[in-house]
Amino acid sequence: MILTTTDKLLLSGLLPNTADSLRALLDESHPAPDWEAVIRRAEMHGIAALLRFNLAGAGLLDAMPLHPRQALYIQAQLQAARHLALVSEARRLIRALNAAGVTALPLKGAALMLGGYYPQAGLRAAADIDLLISPERLIEAERIAHECGYLVKKYPDAEPGTTLLPPRAEHRLPAELNHAEARSGPGGLILELHRRAFHYARGARDFGFAEMTARAVTQPDEKGEPLLLPAPEDLCLHLVHHTLVDLRSTHLILRTVADLHFITQRVPGVLRRLKEQAAAMGLTEAAQSAIDLLRMIQQGDLTEAGREGGMAALLEAALQQSPAALAAAATVFEHFDVQQSLAGAVRSMAAVAFTSKEHLVRDYGTQPTGPVFLHYPRRLFDVMRKFNWKSLHPATLRRLIRLRRIGRPQSAGK
Repeated sequence: MILTTTDKLLLSGLLPNTADSLRALLDESHPAPDWEAVIRRAEMHGIAALLRFNLAGAGLLDAMPLHPRQALYIQAQLQAARHLALVSEARRLIRALNAAGVTALPLKGAALMLGGYYPQAGLRAAADIDLLISPERLIEAERIAHECGYLVKKYPDAEPGTTLLPPRAEHRLPAELNHAEARSGPGGLILELHRRAFHYARGARDFGFAEMTARAVTQPDEKGEPLLLPAPEDLCLHLVHHTLVDLRSTHLILRTVADLHFITQRVPGVLRRLKEQAAAMGLTEAAQSAIDLLRMIQQGDLTEAGREGGMAALLEAALQQSPAALAAAATVFEHFDVQQSLAGAVRSMAAVAFTSKEHLVRDYGTQPTGPVFLHYPRRLFDVMRKFNWKSLHPATLRRLIRLRRIGRPQSAGK
């Protein structure tokens, strides 16, 4: 794999310990980077504020042109404000749930922010509050979330936007069934109440809510009250799982690598425990590929970038200029994967062609008039018009196949 100057700058600017690589890359002897492309791609990958932090740590901000320097400053300010809002709301929700006797365990960005893994507010981009709840208490948790101002958008008030499949459980992906329907709250934050943190490989040991809470760690919040957080190895594995198994954040692979780095800085030895957990769940290849990519970036040696294997596949996917196509391809092919379930794929295909009145309401925000079938041509046209056709490009499909091989659960213990 041949890395462009922009690629190298994104990789060298990802972690704080690569300052020497950044300085060497921006030395006058090298061609000037395309800063517009750097900023655009950093924003897409959710690492713009982190890039600015590391450029500042290397003493290189003043060497940047004015416009991209201002763009990074704006991104850093926005993410810092979002960080403070998300942390405040996550704590409020957790306290409300705890007061009702419902245990809530933060996941992903919420766990990283509440745990203080990053050295500064705003370095970890996130817009969602993800909380793991016991499945037996999920209905009660939804009621409490509603009382806290987090509401499910009902279809007449929903923002119109053509969706591929109807909002029914039988057409949702396993990853989408990890949590209840997303809720919108104050300030535009999204709340997802998770009933599970992982899918399980056949024969793998079940890491359910009870085990995760038993292994969880506590730390005091700003009021000195105990706050329950996932064990660091569980948090690492959940991040890897979300990126490489669920394929929900394939466009944010670099952000996941940064997450792993800051967790390892706080908890030495966590990668060994991560590999043990991954082996128990049949996810050894996914975890090892992420660890290999992390170590390559930490060492600042990009000569290994072209090496075959899981790390090369991750790096190629991570450095796409338009990662949205890969994310769209992952969703489409999981919905229509006949290898998983022929009947399920056929039902999904039929759902696209012959949708329901409920789905039309979600699509257009108004109740359809007349027979439902009269609206099929309009909806089909909208689906075709809004579909991300780049997701079907041969290069995108090749990357998706390689990622699915990495993330496919194996028999536990292998």
